[in-house]
Amino acid sequence: MLTLTKNQQRELNTAIARLPILGADYSARCISALYRSARRESQQRELLAVAMAYKLTSNPEFTI
Repeated sequence: MLTLTKNQQRELNTAIARLPILGADYSARCISALYRSARRESQQRELLAVAMAYKLTSNPEFTI
């Protein structure tokens, strides 16, 4: 994960760490918000890849 800023990386790590506790809805909302606020396409691609790896893209809360 080279293209994400420190803040984006921190938020992404928080969303993934809380996935077992708060569920997929929380993580899907968090990552999709990060995706929408990303300034670069490379950041969006990286966030989308993480969401796909955790199977969050099919969640109704993942809105991009």
